[in-house]
Order: sequence, then structure tokens, then C-alpha cells
Amino acid sequence: MASAVAAPSAAQMAAQQTRVDRAVARFDSAQKRAAGIAARIDRASASLDRVVAQQQRIRVRIASRAVAIYRSGDTGYVSLLFGAQTLESFTSLWELLSRMDAQDADGLRALQAAQAAEEKSAKSLLKLQAQEAQAVDATARELADSRKALATSAAALREFEARVAKAKQAAAQAKKSVQQRSGTGAWLTGVASHYSKSFSGRGASGAAITPYSMMVAHKTLPFHTLLEIEYNGRRCVASVEDRGPHSAGRVFDLGPGVIRVLGFSGVHPVRWRIIGR
Repeated sequence: MASAVAAPSAAQMAAQQTRVDRAVARFDSAQKRAAGIAARIDRASASLDRVVAQQQRIRVRIASRAVAIYRSGDTGYVSLLFGAQTLESFTSLWELLSRMDAQDADGLRALQAAQAAEEKSAKSLLKLQAQEAQAVDATARELADSRKALATSAAALREFEARVAKAKQAAAQAKKSVQQRSGTGAWLTGVASHYSKSFSGRGASGAAITPYSMMVAHKTLPFHTLLEIEYNGRRCVASVEDRGPHSAGRVFDLGPGVIRVLGFSGVHPVRWRIIGR
């Protein structure tokens, strides 16, 4: 018995194929942008690690010098100063120590400025992450629509499936290339649950929560605290905009945008650290 559905014309097939080509191109572009943002988060996190380590080294050096100045013994800075034979040598030693302190203070100020710049960069990534997660979803829906339109042609459908598989493989390789790092900052570990992907509402901070909001709920951290969160080798930046979770033993409820970026689902431990307030 012949099919009651007429075969698509050559013009229809060409139009459908063009639609698929454009959808796949947009899907590829969205995946590349998302991979680029992941690389930027990687670089920002590594830079923040270096700043924190440098600050710690300078603070240890200043503290050690302060202890040495006031301790007793022949090797102390005070003994060194008062062991000077002339007023000129005393003055020279005093100026040397003063310059060392000034240099450390200048170094700390420069590192604080660098940390502020990293925090500003991290905040800018909040919006970019949400936009790219939304773009990936939009292109995924467009691909689904194209697949439905091509369902009448087995040959065109096979080609479409091959191209989608290629796009997914490229995305998987991009994710795999983002290497997991061991940071020198104050990383903590806690159990997280999450909002639904379609959640919409308003957090306790007053901020609007949409299906792409890069936010989390925490019981005590001040609102708008900037966090870096890691799960299964993937990292993102998020801000505290709500209170919770209300289940014992859980530290965070991850917002809709956060779980999209991290690929998070269920209840799992995550690593996290504060990078700005």
C-alpha cells in the first residue's frame, strides 16, 4: 500500500537542508562561545590563585620582620640598628629597613588592586554565562525543530543526525580540554542541591531569579557575595541571592543558570570559595 504522505519536493528538501545547515552552524557557534567563556573562567581562576599566593607571601614576610624587630638577641633588627658605630650608619640602616617596609606595602596595594580587577572580571562573567547558556538552549530547540521537519526524509535525517553527533563530539572535546586545577585559595567542600531549570521568582535579596540566573542560596553568607563553584571538573561564578537550603547537611541550592553551566543534577558535593563580597 502506498504511503498517504506525499514525498517532499526537491525545493522542500533543499529548504529543509538549508535550515538544518544554519541551525547546526548556530549550534556550533554557541558551543564555541561557551567553551571560550569556560577558558576565560579558567584563566581568571588561575590568576586569582596567583594573587592570593603572592599576598600570603608578602604578609608572612611583613609579620616575620615585625617579630624580628621586637625580639631580643644579637641577631635582632634592634641590635643591628643600635650596633651601628656612627649616626650615619644608624641612619642608613634605618632608611634601608623603612624602604623594605614601603616596598612590601606597595606590593600589597598592587596585589589588592589586581584582586579587585579579577573580581570585576568574574562579575562580568555572570551575565555572559547566563547569556551563553540561554543561547545553547535556544539553538538546541532550533535543532530539535529542524529534526522534526526532516523526519519525512530518511536520507536527510541520517545526515542531520551525523552533523549533530559531530557537534556533540566537538562540545565534549572542548569540555575535556578544560583541565582541573588545584587552587591555592581557601577552597571548601559542601553538599549542594538545586532549583529546577524552569524556576522563576525572586530571591530573598530582592534579585529576580530566571531559568538562566547565575545565583545560589546559602543560609548565612551576605547577599551578593561572589563565589567560584566547581563540580565534576567544571567551574562557574555565581552570587548569593537567596536563603537556603532548608534540608540538613546541605550548604547550597544551586540556581538554574549554575546547574546548566556545571551540568549538575541531584544532590552532590561541590567545591567552592569566596572570591568577592
